[in-house]
Amino acid sequence: MTATPGAHFGPCPLDAWLAGQCGAADSRELPILLAQMQLRLLRSTLAQAMRGTYYGARLQGCCDITTLAELTRLPFTTADDLRNWGEFLCVSQGDVQRMVTLHTSGTTGQPKRLAFTDADLARTRDFFAVGMSQLVRAGQRLAVLLPGAERPDGVADLLRQALGSAGVEVVTPPPQVHMAGGGGELARWLEQAAAHCVVAAPAQLASLLTCFPAAGPKNLCGVLSSAEPLDATLGQSLRQRWQCEVLDHYGLTETAYGCAVECAAHQGFHVRELDVLVEIVDISGSNVLPIGQAGEVVITTLQREAMPLVRYRTGDVARLLPGPCACGSPLHRLGPVLGRIERPAGASPRIVCPSKGRGWQNS
Repeated sequence: MTATPGAHFGPCPLDAWLAGQCGAADSRELPILLAQMQLRLLRSTLAQAMRGTYYGARLQGCCDITTLAELTRLPFTTADDLRNWGEFLCVSQGDVQRMVTLHTSGTTGQPKRLAFTDADLARTRDFFAVGMSQLVRAGQRLAVLLPGAERPDGVADLLRQALGSAGVEVVTPPPQVHMAGGGGELARWLEQAAAHCVVAAPAQLASLLTCFPAAGPKNLCGVLSSAEPLDATLGQSLRQRWQCEVLDHYGLTETAYGCAVECAAHQGFHVRELDVLVEIVDISGSNVLPIGQAGEVVITTLQREAMPLVRYRTGDVARLLPGPCACGSPLHRLGPVLGRIERPAGASPRIVCPSKGRGWQNS
């Protein structure tokens, strides 16, 4: 049985998208069929992961999983582990479409690297198309302001590939605009671009708000904030002054950029649950926490070919939100990032202010 896209589901398009993949006809069936498909995908993910030398050694005897709850039997993966990225590679280097190098404060020594096949990126393109359908439609223009996003198979390129067939034009500022710094040059470019929607980091949006304090740039009717946690006050100011919808996105390069996005109800991030499993664990990693309690976000990527990640500790602090969303979705949602976990050598872990630049640190 295949669900008709949009039939019997609320206004959040991710539910209908997920239903189409797992065959749910309505929102009552969706959680059950989704969990069944997640288990199948988890088992195939573990088999794929074991093609690499890292998981080939670490997951021996751990792959006979019969329920999602048994995910807790598996060891964690850390950012430091990814320094030896070649040990994670599960395909030939000729099959790698995109390599991303991350220089982060959380990883000592050489930077971590992540590989993606075209199929890995294709699933992100699908997610982008569904999520952005809440903000932009055929005949409109989307401006991607994130620095570095214009690189081949970067964020802007993936959005262009995802939305081009739907009649959405994707544009990016020229490099000299970013190099100029400040919001003035970017504001002038954005006004000339007459974009209907923008994808930008909160710091960029705050700067643009000083340039457009009373009304939004010409034509603007939607904003997607990404790369950093969006302060609630800034989000509300943008909605009120610019009179447009503002949605927040939670994404990491480790999740092939896209992970979870808000809907118009603004009650947490809807997760692409057939591509990412989310757990919340205590800082020590000893226990998986119940829904509603804050802890470290741990992800397991599904349907990834090049470098599947199993129980990857993101260092972000958040919670899974209880109850259904006001949009009608019965699925779990991730709450806002509350901070970052730092683990200094020889000291106890501590939680610091919300992360900066989590989503698009790539080169």
